[in-house]
Amino acid sequence: MPSNVRRLNFRDHDWRNSILFLAGPALVTFIVALVFRFNPWPVPIPAQGQILQLIPVGFILGLGCIGVTLSPLVGLPGAPALADLARWRSVLIASLVPGFVFGAALFWLDATFGIASSAVANLGATWVNLPLPQSLGHFAAAAVLVECVYRLIPIPIFTWLVSRVGFRGRFESPTFWALAILTSLVEPVSQLGLKVGLISAALASLIVLTFAANLFEARHLRRHGWPAPILFRLSFYAVWHCFGPYLLSPSSILYPGQH
Repeated sequence: MPSNVRRLNFRDHDWRNSILFLAGPALVTFIVALVFRFNPWPVPIPAQGQILQLIPVGFILGLGCIGVTLSPLVGLPGAPALADLARWRSVLIASLVPGFVFGAALFWLDATFGIASSAVANLGATWVNLPLPQSLGHFAAAAVLVECVYRLIPIPIFTWLVSRVGFRGRFESPTFWALAILTSLVEPVSQLGLKVGLISAALASLIVLTFAANLFEARHLRRHGWPAPILFRLSFYAVWHCFGPYLLSPSSILYPGQH
């Protein structure tokens, strides 16, 4: 076996990233799902409640932990040490600011061209966004779960299987970027079903911006480690779903709460 191949040795493995993931985003997400299980808040679309079911949440977080565990073995940086405030500040700025920008762009597109209105009209819903404070926990948990499904599970696990196991340490970078592009297409492709009532240019802009945001997150995963895409998605959702909608008229379908 080539000397540059990092083998999966559980006895000598650095478990710091796994512990930080489980004690941080995974724990918060599971607590939100637990609260929702025993004291559910109203959601406009059934799928928004289904994402917080305990068994799927536990399964996704478990696989996410495996992805985080394998990340250093495929050349991805881990989370900064808790005492390394300078690096944490760098990761926070590099993730939260672009997340805010992309979130603002998508929110403007949503509010201007009625993208959400067209989508929920077909589902019989009259509102879209949860009100504060429920939206904070709900979309924080959703951000973690989405990043697990789109990046933290498929990219490290399949990069390890293809590059490390299949090709004995070769083609790591091409494998990563192939997976990054494929996983970045999942969310925009799912938006093709929102075409009813939309101006084609608006739908095209939505798809392009969503793909760009996802690919940006994959790049940040490679550059800053697994906390970066989660932080990006938290900032992204905070603008698009939690705080931005309060800037609209209470009669808007995007305004938070039942109406």
